[in-house]
Amino acid sequence: MTTPNRPFRALSIAAPAFATLALVAFLALPATAQQNLHQDDWTFNLFNDSSIALQAFQIQEMSGAFSHNWLARGMAPGEGLTLEFSDPLDTRCEILTRVVFRNGAVLDGYIDYCGTAIVQVTNEGLFFE
Repeated sequence: MTTPNRPFRALSIAAPAFATLALVAFLALPATAQQNLHQDDWTFNLFNDSSIALQAFQIQEMSGAFSHNWLARGMAPGEGLTLEFSDPLDTRCEILTRVVFRNGAVLDGYIDYCGTAIVQVTNEGLFFE
């Protein structure tokens, strides 16, 4: 006489092994859910590739005045961070951007933020991609 529990027992033994295998396969997948900054017009990575610390990062508002300082603290050379603008009424892409260095020097340049993922501050100017 066969016991009806035998097939279920085999399944219950295989289930934890399958769950472990599925978890390992999931963890081995590349991170595809990361935010693509080229598709987000409001978020970008800012890198200080200059030889001087940054004191301020500002954009020109629609009124013509410069915004508040988007940096919570100074940025040493070689540092980077992610910034996110948050004005849904401002649909401009090309915006005058101002960087103030710790030594007082000011660098102004237009950046097209639509589709931009990286903004670099260098000794030669502002660059974006």
